[in-house]
Amino acid sequence: MLSRLLAGWAGRRRRGPRVPVGEGVEALLAEGVALHRSDRLADAERCYLQVLTKDPQNADALNLLGAIAQARLEYDSALDYFQAALGLSPAQPLFVQNLGLALGDLGRLDEALAALRRAHALDPGNERIEANLLFLLRVHPAVEEAECFRAHRAWAARHDQPSARLPPVVGRCTQPERRLRLAYVSGDLRAHAVAAFLEPLFERRDRSAFELFCYRTLNKQDAETERFRALADHWHDVFDLSDEAFANLVRGHEIDILVDLAGITRGHRASALALKPAPVQIGYLGYLGSTGMPAMDYRITDALADPPGHSERFHTERLLRLPRAQWAFAPHPEMPEPSLESGVAGIAFGSFHRLAKLHAAQLALWAELLEQVPGSRLEVVDVPGDEVRERVLAPFRERGIAPERVGTHGRLERDRYWELMRRTDIALDAYPYNGGASTCEALWMGVPVVTRVGRHGFSRSGASILGVLGLEDLVASSDADYLEIAAALAADSPRRAALCATLRDRMRASPLLDVRGLARELEQAYRQAWREYCASHP
Repeated sequence: MLSRLLAGWAGRRRRGPRVPVGEGVEALLAEGVALHRSDRLADAERCYLQVLTKDPQNADALNLLGAIAQARLEYDSALDYFQAALGLSPAQPLFVQNLGLALGDLGRLDEALAALRRAHALDPGNERIEANLLFLLRVHPAVEEAECFRAHRAWAARHDQPSARLPPVVGRCTQPERRLRLAYVSGDLRAHAVAAFLEPLFERRDRSAFELFCYRTLNKQDAETERFRALADHWHDVFDLSDEAFANLVRGHEIDILVDLAGITRGHRASALALKPAPVQIGYLGYLGSTGMPAMDYRITDALADPPGHSERFHTERLLRLPRAQWAFAPHPEMPEPSLESGVAGIAFGSFHRLAKLHAAQLALWAELLEQVPGSRLEVVDVPGDEVRERVLAPFRERGIAPERVGTHGRLERDRYWELMRRTDIALDAYPYNGGASTCEALWMGVPVVTRVGRHGFSRSGASILGVLGLEDLVASSDADYLEIAAALAADSPRRAALCATLRDRMRASPLLDVRGLARELEQAYRQAWREYCASHP
């Protein structure tokens, strides 16, 4: 979101100050933005606070302070800043959008949806606001799949115009079996759930068949980023490039197959991809549904995540279903062994999701589960402070569940996160935005996961993972089914013990840990797409 905030401020600055300001305010804001872009948050924060000492009514400074608070996972502070900015400039669509994003991060999805719809009404042509609204529609539990798909198609009709596409590269070789230039586009080439599935595929790729390009779309990096950089043949940071410049860069590199890992999520470059810079464009991993964009030719999935005969009517892309599973998991070597004892009295349930997935209906369902399983408790991660904790606890209080039965934790360091996970008896998946990497981690540490399946890819990743392990009986089709499965497993200590003792071996024998096999299947899918392109462009 940072790039959007800074770009929004820069655009308003070019049009002149919104209100008369004191001397030096614009210079301070510009300095703060430069520091902000360099990830020097404390220094940027000082600049913005100095702006407010000179101009207490400066909504831009408040908005940017909200961005810093959000980057620090201080969700309530971010919300306060965005609300203050809106109090000064209530019709500024970007401020309304940022408020909606902050509400979404807090799991307040109804309010977030209302805010994003208002932002869209204020600025109906703003592609970024629309993209954030579309993503929220995709993960909101009350939005039907057909409505979501219609919204994506309408968005694509406005922003993916065939007449605007770049001309094809003249003289491109369409030999179907030659070495291909393969590009991945992502803002998540760092410590991120998408990267956890992608890095092992990079390590095991067929270098003789594919020349690998990476385009990084967000200015966020860590040790994982350096590993990705070392694995790629070519690396390009494109977060400061315009859509046209980025598309022309891809075209200049004569990329054959471009794989987009973002869809319409943070760091996406959908408008650049709409220019069709590569002849074959494929969506994979980061967006488990259709973007509605005709410029995207395919989406990689599997038959459990997208059942044949159902999913096609909700896609503009052709579905390339991998023969076994759409992902493989490479456990971190430092992950601890399974624990045969939970270490606490009674059943310990666990939620290992981002707070944004824990909407009110999800928390209410878990409160009902604790009511059904006497003596049980729930551990919830990514709860950053007392105000958020009180919101998380509210549905439990309403059912008379004592607060001490719900343990909340902020963003945990990796080792503490894993230790909490391995001491859990049953992990609870979120709905409709299922887990992916967290589900695999829990299973690897001997913790069974109960999931609920829905009608689109975001709500079927749990079914995809559990299905390839032969654990379909842990997949629920409704809230009532979810409660029944979780309560029955809680009462069945012999089965939990057997699962804890055997889940690692089950995973080792499954497609989930066959990273090399998945790499070959994925490359075969890419080759199939390229052959189809060559056949249609002789």
